[in-house]
Amino acid sequence: MIQFFRLQYVLLLGAVLSLCACSNDDNESDSKPFDAKKYALVDLHLHLNGSLSPEEVIEMCKMDGRTDVPDDPAEVLKMISCPETVESLAEYLQCTKLPSSVNQTREALIYSVSSIIKRLDKDGLIYIELRYAPSHHLKKTLTTQEEAVLAGIEGLEKGLRESTNGIKANLILCCMRNDPEDMNRETVRLAKKYLGKGVCAIDLAGDEAAYPTENFRSLFAYAKELGVPFTIHAGEAAGVESMKAAISFGTSRIGHGVRAAHDAETKALLKQYDICLTNCPTSNRQTKALDISSYAEYPLPYFLQDGVAVAISTDNMTISNTTVEKEFQKLYDGGILNTKDAETLVMNAIDHAFISQAEKEELKAKARQRMK
Repeated sequence: MIQFFRLQYVLLLGAVLSLCACSNDDNESDSKPFDAKKYALVDLHLHLNGSLSPEEVIEMCKMDGRTDVPDDPAEVLKMISCPETVESLAEYLQCTKLPSSVNQTREALIYSVSSIIKRLDKDGLIYIELRYAPSHHLKKTLTTQEEAVLAGIEGLEKGLRESTNGIKANLILCCMRNDPEDMNRETVRLAKKYLGKGVCAIDLAGDEAAYPTENFRSLFAYAKELGVPFTIHAGEAAGVESMKAAISFGTSRIGHGVRAAHDAETKALLKQYDICLTNCPTSNRQTKALDISSYAEYPLPYFLQDGVAVAISTDNMTISNTTVEKEFQKLYDGGILNTKDAETLVMNAIDHAFISQAEKEELKAKARQRMK
């Protein structure tokens, strides 16, 4: 009997030591430095004019014959990045004035699109969807939206051709809230014409507070009729009613959507229809979409815990002085992101990209390899 209890004791002690060893291994793993670059792989919410680097803007000024802009990247950065005093989305968007003013020719659009693709390829991203409004590039030599779309596609092809790390990319054409409906319908028509030829979807962008989402119901009915995929900015400068309108239109993704963090009904709809939110933490703080003092208060956990698909994006890299890598790092440093959730966010982005299932599987395999 004594030998029996000794045996039992030995077995129990072995099990305890084994558990302790496993726990130590887990703690060791958790204590490793968080490598945000491993997750900086996809950006689904990336605006062209707001993401041009100071050096790219300087080059475009030279192409445009501008002599009133300094040749110092540090000085130009001050002109195209978000100041601390910004109080709204409308103010934030003012930072695009200079890049937009020199991005008004075929040559400038080709250069700007290709430059961003090559830069992000060097940074290690594997897929991006770069968006711009063709209707807002007609102030100089381009006379039709189609010319602006074709220039963007040429820039896309050039950027992909000259990239060395195998980045994939597509264009999203933005309809603008302050444009007349016939102009926006032309954007939708062109998206249909060039769908799968460099263009993957349309978006609705602009001042959400001044131009309610509900006003664009017929536009997105037209997009659905043509079979054009779409995402919509909502729940950023306006509340959940804006998001509910976007959901009712049949959107696949919502840009930002942070206003739904504490709204169970809207989150249930997002989950039901598998609508992905492209959260942009730094931008959301700067535009005052969220009244938070630190990234520890960012509402990402409220979405993840309720099963809402979220992807992390930049919005405007230069205006917000950020990258996908920085966004992941800020969320981790804020104590609201771990490695498992980071992997989920990357896979969410790939699952909700406007590409084929075969392309998604290819990207997932590459992402898993990088996230090891």
